[in-house]
Amino acid sequence: MGNLYLVRHGQASAFEDNYDRLSSLGERQARLLGESWRRRGLKFHRVFTGPRVRQKTTAEIAAEAGGLPAPVELADLDEMGVEPLFREHMPDLFARHAHLQSLGDAMLMADGDEARARSFARLFEAVLQVWVRGDVRAAGVEAWLEFRARVRRVLATVRAEARGQRIAVFTSAGPVAAAVQHALGTDDDGALALAFRVRNSSFSEFLFSGERFSLASFNETPHLEDAALLTVR
Repeated sequence: MGNLYLVRHGQASAFEDNYDRLSSLGERQARLLGESWRRRGLKFHRVFTGPRVRQKTTAEIAAEAGGLPAPVELADLDEMGVEPLFREHMPDLFARHAHLQSLGDAMLMADGDEARARSFARLFEAVLQVWVRGDVRAAGVEAWLEFRARVRRVLATVRAEARGQRIAVFTSAGPVAAAVQHALGTDDDGALALAFRVRNSSFSEFLFSGERFSLASFNETPHLEDAALLTVR
């Protein structure tokens, strides 16, 4: 029986020019994770990471702090490929979905970073709900079913290469939710709802053997003892 620890990256740099890097808090979360694993005596045979800077940096910091093997990058551990929706297709989405237009207007009217963050989170979730249900067909946008298949494929690959081993996989909230869906058989809307609950630097543990892939724990953050360190975005 093998153990797969699926880790979401630490907090990224929201509302900055380059979102795809860890904030100072995100770096601390990653370091605390590695230190916690070292104290617990957890030994990992292999470590994998997605290609985003926030994923790789989390893996590197945790590996250094926890005495883990050097992370191996796998492109298929990337987050869901929906960025073009927000860069290029929002006008069309607003025209076709009145509730998205209302949420977009509310975000523009929000006063202050905190209110703006809440408004954007509501818009982001609503857009992804439309995407998951297959109501979006846009160039350069990965379909939900393609994303889900990609996550299952890459996790099957790393399991096949690490039979009976303990492995750590650093990725993002979307792949974590897709893996939980695969293990539990939840529906697509339920999987998306899970993605918005995954905490930064949390880990979810899965057991695997042959075709078996089962969930042992979800969204754990024992390394973040101070509630002020808990973040979801």
